[in-house]
Amino acid sequence: MSEEKKHTGPDHFRYVDHIGPEGVTIVCRKFVVIRESEHCYWIVPEGSEGWARARQTATGKTFKDAKRVSKDSWRRFAYPEKEKAFSSYKARKRHQLSHAELALERAKTALADIKDIEAINDEHPCSGGDYIKQLNWTDC
Repeated sequence: MSEEKKHTGPDHFRYVDHIGPEGVTIVCRKFVVIRESEHCYWIVPEGSEGWARARQTATGKTFKDAKRVSKDSWRRFAYPEKEKAFSSYKARKRHQLSHAELALERAKTALADIKDIEAINDEHPCSGGDYIKQLNWTDC
């Protein structure tokens, strides 16, 4: 087995999406381990592992774009199991949706409240925003 084909650790996976004229496409990206320690893997996108290993051999340094991934953390950039990678993708999308909903409601509230106002001095509390008012506001 050549040095470039040698596996240092298990391949890792991360689901991502992109948009285009045909809509949203979900893709499973594969990452290859180029270095391993007791607690972490360093991974690079499949296809760049040869270049990354060559740089590591020549300079003694890990490829600067390699991602460090914990071996035992419940939250990671990529996972050795596709099932866990897909669960992570779903969780990221739920988190993204909650942020998007809040941003949308915030913009709607502000625009609705200031539609007939020409200027604001230093501060202007908005009267609407039921979505925002119903959030779980607790004293910190």
